[in-house]
Amino acid sequence: MSFFGKLFGRKAAALTYDQVADLIDGTGGSRFAGATVTAKTALQVSTVLACVKVIADGCATPKLHVYREDSAGRRQKAANIPEYRLLARRPNEWQTSLEWRRQMTIHAALTGTGLSIKVRGDNRRVRELIPVQPGSWTVTRTSRYELLYRCWDEFGLIGEFSPDDVFLLNGIQWDWTQSLNAIALARSAIGLAMVTEQSQAAMHENGLRPSGTYSVEGSLNDEQHGRLTKWIKAQAGARNAGTPMVLDRAAKWMSTAISGVDAQHVETRRLQIEEICRIYGVFPIMVGHSDKSATFASSEAFFAAHVKHTLAPWHEAWTQRIDEMLLDGSGPLFAEFDTRYMTEGSMVARSQWARTMAEMGIYTRNEIRDEEGKDPLPGLDEPLTPMNMTSGQQKGKTDETAADA
Repeated sequence: MSFFGKLFGRKAAALTYDQVADLIDGTGGSRFAGATVTAKTALQVSTVLACVKVIADGCATPKLHVYREDSAGRRQKAANIPEYRLLARRPNEWQTSLEWRRQMTIHAALTGTGLSIKVRGDNRRVRELIPVQPGSWTVTRTSRYELLYRCWDEFGLIGEFSPDDVFLLNGIQWDWTQSLNAIALARSAIGLAMVTEQSQAAMHENGLRPSGTYSVEGSLNDEQHGRLTKWIKAQAGARNAGTPMVLDRAAKWMSTAISGVDAQHVETRRLQIEEICRIYGVFPIMVGHSDKSATFASSEAFFAAHVKHTLAPWHEAWTQRIDEMLLDGSGPLFAEFDTRYMTEGSMVARSQWARTMAEMGIYTRNEIRDEEGKDPLPGLDEPLTPMNMTSGQQKGKTDETAADA
């Protein structure tokens, strides 16, 4: 028997890696309002799941391209480098680009940081990116400006890595070594949402019958009290809702609990949806919650604002990390999300915009084709010039040509 077993008089139970991680790195969160708020339990709250999912999908569904900028400042897809396929198609043996980006974003949105281990080839270029679960890695300062990352899984220690050997996606940071844990910061709002759902579920489980006092005339001995308590529990529950209760000995039922209406469950749950959305910076309409004042026109404005105010910071966090930590840093390579499908208007609005931009000479026709995701065509690289909008210099040349004639 181990030391702890001798100390407590029983055999000590082995802890799982998740339990150890909850104890040592803070991803386990804490208790609030009687509920344990962790990254896993928080995902059981529908609003948290919806907020995290809408952010993760917004970073996973747009196509991720790697471009190379030439000497003239024009960009072209760098499809001939291994990093292009790594990021756009298959970052590791088991996941697609969408699955890996979604998982990393979920880790960052919930716990503050998503981490993947870089697997390098013989030429030191990154061949794979292996994600590590939150709680299965730690970061330690070995000196003032040096860090060491230690990763493990259910089979044991994976290894110790330098910052150059891991890829990080950070959320909001207070310290440059670690990000703020969103679940720990939002535990009050998430915990209240959890206990509100649990209390309402308990009411439905009890057939919406509040607790109360069952009183009879005379005194009860232990056996009678036990039988009566067992009988009352058998009559309760949703399955017995509406069943009449036959009482004897002048029994009376006195309710001691407030109803669901008095407890304002609907108002509380609506407020918690808005509060959790506020924490994640997600518009409530994006998680399927809207009030009666929302119209189709306002919904379209909310969708556009979601891309600008919610997804844009995450996209910038992704691309800057990729540029500096996976590509060549200050070189000509850079990554970019293709979010045109998120911001494009109706077919009528797009056709009017394309025609105006082409006729005014602001965009070339091939640039407009590029905006629509089409390949360029020969002869469409020169901007059009409207006949009634020539410059003064061009007009003078035209007059001189007409005089010579």
